[in-house]
Parts: sequence; structure tokens; C-alpha cells
Amino acid sequence: MNELEHVEKEIVALKGRRTSLCAALKEQKQLNHDAQAKVHEVEEDIATLDNIAPFDDAIVEDSKANLEILRKT
Repeated sequence: MNELEHVEKEIVALKGRRTSLCAALKEQKQLNHDAQAKVHEVEEDIATLDNIAPFDDAIVEDSKANLEILRKT
């Protein structure tokens, strides 16, 4: 195999790697989007709980703890 063929094979391999990385990035972006949507949903739940049952701090604190767990994932 001459040098040109070797370079062409490397280019093909790099294009394949780029395709794989782009697919992984797209999947990661979707996961991040889904996580952000879930965080927003939990934040809305907390706001609702604050309005409906401001006297029940345990429920609100539990929801806030769950939100922190979601933010870390």
C-alpha cells in the first residue's frame, strides 16, 4: 500500500469517527434537553406546592431535594 492509499484509508476512518461522535453528541444533547425539561417540571411543581400548601414545608423540601438530584444528573 502506498502512502496515498494509506492517507485515504485514514480519511475514511476519520470520517467514520466523526459520524459516530456527531451521533453521540446529538444523543447527549437530547438527554440534556430531556433533563432540563424535567428540572423545569419539578420547579413548576415546587412553585405549585408553595402556593397550595405553604404550611407543609416537608413536601416542599422533599421536592427541592429531588430537584437537586435531577440537576446533578
